[in-house]
Amino acid sequence: MLALKSLPRPSSASQSAANSFIALYSTVSGLARRNWGVTGPAPTSLLETEEEESNRNRAKAFAELGRGARLRRQTPDEPTPQQFRAHRETMKKDFPEGWLPPRKLSREAMDGLRSLNAHDPEMFSTPVLAEKFKISPEAVRRILRSKWTPSPEQRQRMALRERKAREEWIQAQRMKERQEQLELERKIAVKRAKDQLSLR
Repeated sequence: MLALKSLPRPSSASQSAANSFIALYSTVSGLARRNWGVTGPAPTSLLETEEEESNRNRAKAFAELGRGARLRRQTPDEPTPQQFRAHRETMKKDFPEGWLPPRKLSREAMDGLRSLNAHDPEMFSTPVLAEKFKISPEAVRRILRSKWTPSPEQRQRMALRERKAREEWIQAQRMKERQEQLELERKIAVKRAKDQLSLR
């Protein structure tokens, strides 16, 4: 650490210059800013070229187009390209009611399908997985291609929803079986051994 005595003292000329700078700065900084009224549009150039004028006209046309552009109410007069028409006809032929898969997999099944394919792609190829999971190869291909994974909160909510739906389905099946059992007992009119009250 340096001793204070070893530091040179500033000269009187540099000291007075620093004081005058501080004094000037403090007086200038206290002045309020003035509004000179220059916020209006810039004056146009007297030497404007045709190119600049055409650029400005083009910009105005684009601005008007953006504001007042309306969608076409009628179909275009140009014919549909052959590739699009062929694709649309193929899709209508393959899926007359639209894409509605007959069997849907749960999230856990999709994760299992992905993990099997990742473990051994040659053994668990698309046709093999389609046969095992009883879905179309196209559905397997879409599942394997998709990279979306739910966040932990979403996964928890989906698991709760699936668990609740499963429990409701089980309860409905139990009620249905119980109703069928009661109907059968009424039809057969089984007399129970310990039943004291019976109609004769």
